[in-house]
Amino acid sequence: MAEPTVSKRTYFFTFLSLLGLTLLTTLLGFLDIGSLNTAIALGLATVKACLIAAFFMHALHESRTVRVVMFAGVIWLLIMISLTVVDFMSRSW
Repeated sequence: MAEPTVSKRTYFFTFLSLLGLTLLTTLLGFLDIGSLNTAIALGLATVKACLIAAFFMHALHESRTVRVVMFAGVIWLLIMISLTVVDFMSRSW
């Protein structure tokens, strides 16, 4: 199977995007937005993880089977997170 060819320009702009998002995450740590801090930080982390998976791990160039397995992994992660949140919210403190 031939390796996908991704240009150096794509890698460079992906790297710059990751640096910018990391700077934004760091600056967000110094601001007090209240309860939105966690949601925004998790959103930025998700965007960074998607960029890394798509370009550096070549997820965009994988076969359909590999994409289904990656999608199943993400769905399983969401199930586990939702079960944890439901357990946390159902407890009486």
